[in-house]
Amino acid sequence: MKWIFFLLFISSLSWAQKIDQGFNLTADSFYGLDDFGAVYYGKNDAFFKKNGKEVTQFYDLQLGDLTEVDLINPLSILLFYKDTQTIVLLDNRLNEKQRILLNQLTPSRFIEHARLAGERRLWLHDLDQNRLELYDYINNKTLISTAVLKETTSQLYSDYNFCHVLSDHSIETFNSYGSKTSSLAIENTTLIDYDFESLVILKQGIIKVYKLDKTFRFRESEIATITILEKDIKTLYLKGGKLYLWHDKRVDVYEINPVKK
Repeated sequence: MKWIFFLLFISSLSWAQKIDQGFNLTADSFYGLDDFGAVYYGKNDAFFKKNGKEVTQFYDLQLGDLTEVDLINPLSILLFYKDTQTIVLLDNRLNEKQRILLNQLTPSRFIEHARLAGERRLWLHDLDQNRLELYDYINNKTLISTAVLKETTSQLYSDYNFCHVLSDHSIETFNSYGSKTSSLAIENTTLIDYDFESLVILKQGIIKVYKLDKTFRFRESEIATITILEKDIKTLYLKGGKLYLWHDKRVDVYEINPVKK
């Protein structure tokens, strides 16, 4: 009876382990995977999707360097080209659905970061005002704007309900009403990624896992830390409880299974 109880207890614990689902990838950038297992990457200024043996690509020389990619919706993939202030939305075949020219916004402003925010909405970081805005690109209308951010924004992480703003010292969380719900202090992190209420932070070879709780604040998960052996990691990508690490022309995979409270 004691052994049965012990086994049940062990099976209920959170765990993280490296799994045999890694793959080789020679590319300039690794952007991630979608829910169907397709791999997205960049090479020679083109954006690629590889699904099994099928490879498709999107390329437009006039757009310049690809700055950011958002794969939260594989049926509407966001590509952001900061230098030309252009967002391109692609379908699942990498056909262009819509092109949004941010340099035509009124009033004029320079957009530093862009993310999807659900149907026909975008999270935009206005560099001129240093604030976050929720933008309806169908009706060309700003729905909300936050107060001025106190620190320099280095990246946005989002889902359909929240946008997490990364700076050198913290991650601030905003809801779709523009209200700040939390701030998580961080220092000297190497890489970060977020996927629907889960946050991973890489620092000095250690991965820390956080979960967004019922008060919309990040708390350390039951998985306190994960020690990784891979070196020179260029990209972290978190998707569906799996953490993908791109390094040295290879993507290794860790499975993360935090217990939900």
